[in-house]
Amino acid sequence: MTNDLITPDSLSKELLHSIFDAAYMEPSWDDDGDLRVKEDIHCFVIPSEKKDRIRLMSIFGFKENSSQSQRLECVNNINLEYTIVRASSGDNNILRFDFYINVQGGITRKNIVMAVKNFLSIPLTAVADHGTDIVQ
Repeated sequence: MTNDLITPDSLSKELLHSIFDAAYMEPSWDDDGDLRVKEDIHCFVIPSEKKDRIRLMSIFGFKENSSQSQRLECVNNINLEYTIVRASSGDNNILRFDFYINVQGGITRKNIVMAVKNFLSIPLTAVADHGTDIVQ
């Protein structure tokens, strides 16, 4: 892995795929052409339109019998304890985790990989700590 800086001018989904492939992180494309990587869990890797940041997103499901109150309590507790990621409750029983990597000014390939690995290490632990009874 070279230490060339990735900037908004050079950022692309194809470049990110090659970075994750070199890091053995099982990159793949979904049916919509979105990039996913896997290390214990999957996450989407989505460059912003301006290519100034990369959004990481993992999606879990709430059990249908969980109440809105339980879901919000779960999300709030995760956000209090795991400040590096953001958890949110969405429509269709969705629990979403996301995090943004800033690309403005440049970032190394290694730092992108390390940020994604760090992000991927959090959701399973957060769910185990705060959502065991209501998250599928």
